[in-house]
Amino acid sequence: MALFRTLAVSTLTLISLVGCKSVPSYTSDYQNADKQITGITLDNEKAQIIGQRFVTAFNTLGTDDFVKNASQLYADQLFINDTLSQFSNKQDLIQHFEGMNKRVSNVTVKLVSATHQSDSAYIHWYMAYDFKMFGRTKSMASYGITQIKINGSNQIVFQQDYWDPADGLFRSLPYVGKAYSMILPFKNNLKSSSPQ
Repeated sequence: MALFRTLAVSTLTLISLVGCKSVPSYTSDYQNADKQITGITLDNEKAQIIGQRFVTAFNTLGTDDFVKNASQLYADQLFINDTLSQFSNKQDLIQHFEGMNKRVSNVTVKLVSATHQSDSAYIHWYMAYDFKMFGRTKSMASYGITQIKINGSNQIVFQQDYWDPADGLFRSLPYVGKAYSMILPFKNNLKSSSPQ
């Protein structure tokens, strides 16, 4: 009975996640925002500073300071797509952060590298955290890259996150992860020998 209930809850949750499409067209929204929103021209030093500010703020995720720290990063009007959600104003983004902040703890974010192209910084990061859902806490970790444009006040006006929610989140969720892994199993074809 417990297996049936777990499968039923997992299936319903997965169907809800797949069937729930709040963003009409990620690709066209991204293309339009990338063309319309211009940030300041960057150099290597500015890209590193953006990366450090981003990582520093998100290292406080799960603490009382996070919402205040994150709020200082963003302009009032913006484009942000974090792979799971999309926002066009800071008020809605901060509301999202407040909810997210209640579900995470023990966060570690590390800056792997920062580079730039014109007005876009590309921040390569690693994040590990504990996530609370369905009364359970699960440790998760993932790598990602975030494209960021800032205005003259050093506030983020454009942010596009690139990370794999399948491995970094869905496979780790209680109940949902088992169903997700059965439907889309992770394939690892890496050879056990070390590279030459």
